[in-house]
Amino acid sequence: MNNFRYLNHILIWNIFFGIIVIPTAGKLVDICGIPLSVTIFYFPFIYIFSDIMTEVYGYAVARRMLWYTIAAQVFATILFQFAVYYPPSATMTNNQSFADVLSSAPRFVLFGTMALFIGDIVNNYVLAKMKVWTKGKFIAARFIMSTLCGQLVNTGFFYTFGLWGILPTAALFKSVLMGSAIKVAVEIIALPVTLQVSARLKKAEQVDFYDDKTNFNPLKL
Repeated sequence: MNNFRYLNHILIWNIFFGIIVIPTAGKLVDICGIPLSVTIFYFPFIYIFSDIMTEVYGYAVARRMLWYTIAAQVFATILFQFAVYYPPSATMTNNQSFADVLSSAPRFVLFGTMALFIGDIVNNYVLAKMKVWTKGKFIAARFIMSTLCGQLVNTGFFYTFGLWGILPTAALFKSVLMGSAIKVAVEIIALPVTLQVSARLKKAEQVDFYDDKTNFNPLKL
């Protein structure tokens, strides 16, 4: 990643959002009477960064960024559990509240990481393939379509398994649809900025990668 000037900046922000979703994923909020994880408001930024990464630098670089983010989530969770189980000071009277929040992190990381991996790979694959098929045209439509595919997979998986027992089963289908719709809406609202950033990065980095010969194996490092 040292060949590009701005690549690590994007990676840092992607890891930042990847970590903050861990302890906050279990907080449910009502949107139009439908319970949703509060992360719907900021988790989409991970997909925005993935779109920019895939569009500018290519699928393989975006895949590498995904692995870095997953590794950061795992290490963060290990530290969270250390903080939970290390004996608290006698002066700390609210340790149980602290522990209740962070002790759920392993579950959210397990299913959240799986959801992130599957959804992000789908997002990046669709975007990369559509760029080749359209010869680089219709970038806005490509961003929206790839995000829709990725977010449906991600939200469906995480809400079904990660929020099982937290999210009412009767509301699951509506929550998945509403959650995916809001995440795509965030992408659309941010689209003008995303397009500008992508265009400027292509110019600054002197790269506009096309994945016409890419190995799309998601497990390849």
